[in-house]
Amino acid sequence: MKAATTRATAPRPVGTNTKDPELIRDRREQLIRAALEVFQEKGFHATTVRDIGRAAGLTQGTIYNYVRSKEDILFLVCDRVIAEYISSMEAAAAATGDPGARLREALRRVTRVMIEQSSAILLVHHESHNLDRRSLRSLLARVQGWINQFEDLVEDGLGREHLPTSKLSLLTNIVTFLPTLIALRAWSLPKDLTQEQYTDWLVEFMMRGLGLVHLERNC
Repeated sequence: MKAATTRATAPRPVGTNTKDPELIRDRREQLIRAALEVFQEKGFHATTVRDIGRAAGLTQGTIYNYVRSKEDILFLVCDRVIAEYISSMEAAAAATGDPGARLREALRRVTRVMIEQSSAILLVHHESHNLDRRSLRSLLARVQGWINQFEDLVEDGLGREHLPTSKLSLLTNIVTFLPTLIALRAWSLPKDLTQEQYTDWLVEFMMRGLGLVHLERNC
């Protein structure tokens, strides 16, 4: 396995007036859940911190003990989605066994995250441009670290030590982005398929595209 140049990095720090880590985690979890709901309903610009507080059951003054701004809340929401990607991939990477099976499981787990978090993913794509440059750089670094780690899984699964770096990078970007169509193209996708069918068929498609499944039967 090659050593990736960039690993999954920690998100940028978000200012707080509170020192209790557990309380910070719990209150920010409340804010993330509430913000997802309100941002999806009203959009980022039309949403106020008061709106988020009302949905979270927190006063506006209390909220500012755990974040500095509405943009901080949006950043936490976006980072949560990325953290789900990272967690799903790392769980598969830690498993023992055949490299191809680990890659398949990683693709399956990521696809499930895309399905389960489709509304949040759509929100991130629509609203992340409202973040400042520092926040965007932090999120992109997190995503790039995840892609690089996934690249190791792809390289191990293919078992091709001399696969050109550019091709490996392209393949990895394709298979890590393709599942997002579940969120971005939900309006066009068949409505009569179960989540398990979406997962099975998309993973099968990606494994075939990587050359890891022989086309022994008709589609």
